Amino acid sequence: MLPDLKDDPRFTAALEYFASSDWMEASDAFEELFFESVRDELPLVRAMLQVSTGMHHISRRQRRPAIERLEEGLRALDAVTHNHGVDLSRVREIAEDALRSLRS
Repeated sequence: MLPDLKDDPRFTAALEYFASSDWMEASDAFEELFFESVRDELPLVRAMLQVSTGMHHISRRQRRPAIERLEEGLRALDAVTHNHGVDLSRVREIAEDALRSLRS
């Protein structure tokens, strides 16, 4: 049996970066995990990667790529079947709030 994603210290670190709005570090950490994800981990890691990358684009004032990544992140959230302890409604709220702000 493979270990659970939430037991991976890199995943914990990625979530901590995300929670502290350190978007660049979060996106780098989720990207590393993305290439190693298996089974039901992949949709969650993909969603977190897209949302954190979108937020990083906002911090760099890159509106169009931010919108594209956040939209991809929201679509990816819809495919998550196992949240591995992540508050997906909060992640969705962050992405939707950012998109509303970008579009206004």
